[in-house]
Formats: sequence, structure tokens, C-alpha cells
Amino acid sequence: MPVFVVEYTYSPETSSGRDDHRTDHHAWLAELVRRKVVLSSGPLADHTGAQFIVDAADEDTVTRLFTHDPFAQANLVSKVLINKWNPVIGEIRD
Repeated sequence: MPVFVVEYTYSPETSSGRDDHRTDHHAWLAELVRRKVVLSSGPLADHTGAQFIVDAADEDTVTRLFTHDPFAQANLVSKVLINKWNPVIGEIRD
């Protein structure tokens, strides 16, 4: 399956809302990791966003999947960027 990198951008104004929804966001991600859909994820070091490595059939599938994120449902994500990625070295390559 293709691999995608999803990048979230957060605004400082949503910080407390993200704190309020973080447990649900992590539970949602943990289920996707358990199903091997999300291969890795984490916040950016400067806390302005997060990145997710996703194994999915196509970009539309990724887009639909991420509408279920509690952060997205609470309008806490300012921008979502989805890129198809072609890893050639490391454990994630085909």
C-alpha cells in the first residue's frame, strides 16, 4: 500500500482545546496504530503541529480517515497537508 505523510498545523489559540481533547486524540491514534494504518506519529518539536505516517490505499482514504480525529472534529487543526511518500531506505519502504 502507498504511504502518506500527514502534517497538521496548529494555531496558538487552539492550545487549550487540544489539551482538552488530547486523550481522545491519542486513543483514536492508538487504534489506528493497532490496525497498522498509522505507522508513526508525533508532535513537532516546536508544538506548532504534528506529523503522521499513514499506510492507506489513496489520498481520499487518508482524508476521510483524518476527519474522524477528535482534534479535527473540534476544529483544532488550522491546516492539513497530505503528501504521498516514497520511502526507499528504512523499515517503512515497500
